[in-house]
Amino acid sequence: IFKVVEHFLDNAQPYISPSARISEKATVEGKVILSDNVKVLENAVIRGPAYIGSNSIVGNNALVRDYSHIGSNSVIGYSTEVKHSYIGDNCWFHSNYIGDSIIDDDCSFGAGTVLANFRLDEGNIYIKVGDSLVDTGYDKLGAIVGQGCRIGVNASLMPGVRVGFNAFVGPQLCLLHDLGANK
Repeated sequence: IFKVVEHFLDNAQPYISPSARISEKATVEGKVILSDNVKVLENAVIRGPAYIGSNSIVGNNALVRDYSHIGSNSVIGYSTEVKHSYIGDNCWFHSNYIGDSIIDDDCSFGAGTVLANFRLDEGNIYIKVGDSLVDTGYDKLGAIVGQGCRIGVNASLMPGVRVGFNAFVGPQLCLLHDLGANK
């Protein structure tokens, strides 16, 4: 998904829909695509390449940067940073860090949730496939979160953790391993 987003953003032209509303106190720079009815609030920063889908909001003091894709009808709420991530439609964030992550549609993150994307030893991120650990080839990889997930306040997801669809991660948890669907 990262390579596809990078390819399309590299080959796209910057575009700001006439119906997009950008605060005079916001910063939008680089190759940025803002779809219909996007709102960019005060002190938000969008540094392209980046795509923001229709009817989405980039809230106060938010930062979206480095090949990020935000789907339609999503809210990148107050003080949230999104870096090199794919976010689907109808997602909601508030005071979060989302780095090098993939988040499917209809997800909601409580305030203070962090998707860690870098190991302390600076090694590559591994994910579990069956009974084996597989090297992703990335030294920066956050979480992969399935459709319909809810993540509680102040939760931390470690690099490369996968969360299955419709799963709930409780508040103040540190998720070290994958969580299956509907768990």
